[in-house]
Amino acid sequence: MAERRPLEPYVGGSSPPPPAQFSPVRSRLFPCQREAARHTAAVAGFRIAARYSYAYLDVATNRPVTTTTPERVTRPIGPGSLLWRYAGDHRLAFSGLSAGLLQLMHPAIGAGVVEHSDFFRDPWGRIIRSIPQILGVVYLPDPETLGRRIKGYHRSIRGMDAAGRSYRALEPSTFWWAHATFQYSVEMVADRFDHRRLSAAGREELYLDGVEWYRRYGVSMSAVPADRATFAAEWDRHVDEVLEMTPAAAKAVDMALHDRHMELKFLPTWTRALQPAVITPLLRLGAFGGLPAQLRRRLGIPWGLREEADYRFLRYSVASLWRWLPAQARYGPVASAGYAARVRRDSHGHQALLSEA
Repeated sequence: MAERRPLEPYVGGSSPPPPAQFSPVRSRLFPCQREAARHTAAVAGFRIAARYSYAYLDVATNRPVTTTTPERVTRPIGPGSLLWRYAGDHRLAFSGLSAGLLQLMHPAIGAGVVEHSDFFRDPWGRIIRSIPQILGVVYLPDPETLGRRIKGYHRSIRGMDAAGRSYRALEPSTFWWAHATFQYSVEMVADRFDHRRLSAAGREELYLDGVEWYRRYGVSMSAVPADRATFAAEWDRHVDEVLEMTPAAAKAVDMALHDRHMELKFLPTWTRALQPAVITPLLRLGAFGGLPAQLRRRLGIPWGLREEADYRFLRYSVASLWRWLPAQARYGPVASAGYAARVRRDSHGHQALLSEA
């Protein structure tokens, strides 16, 4: 059998040379024969494209489907997508702090935060500066420009951690883990704090939306799992084998458990009296409750029956009551700006778009 060679693009001049197998004799074909030949070539080209292309349309959803080489794939996400429904929702406050802890438990990310960040001098300030930009990669009109700017912030973050291991923020598996924790947090909003339940197809769709979110940063896609099932396996591997109680994670856990209350200046002034006794304990409950149970056990993070009961009550209360809030009250400023920008582009009503969520 003859050896199969991969297809190679033509890289010569402005236009490729005519294929050798096509002879000038074809000009002597009758019109009907030429039409048949064009049709045959088109069908053959379509079959080759379907076999070798990096993306194709799912005929059921008419949306691009990611294959094993997702660098070339773009996936439209916008109003009506599950990612838009959940990522900019204020309920992310109940799951997002878990993402921060999970990042600090990654050896490379934890070391980078200690050596290159002012996080522990002003943790809430750092969160408030970072989250709008990360969500902007989902909602704002030019997400790839913003994504590449965020990537640029990380170019110089590299060094050696406390155990003598080298790290680099833009190493694909490291950057992917940081993003994976956000995907996990968004999915947790749907799973634990919403009255609706994700179907298997919806969970897959939300995951693929998250892959497109990651693609917009312009970082190598080599570490990105191809589907939700592969993501779950890789997530469990990180939880069981990669994450550890880094110095950064240990400090963050100690602050959450024992430190005095820090004023949440980004919240309205009328919440000041509620923060020490109500808001801060709820945020702490969400931060530790959102960690995988096996990780809490492995790293010795205190969590008992009382905490579990309180966390389940929090989930039930939010899921039951949230649907009754006005649509505009459920979303943060970045998501609202994204909806408004889409309104201006599509000439539809803001309320109509928000009501889809």
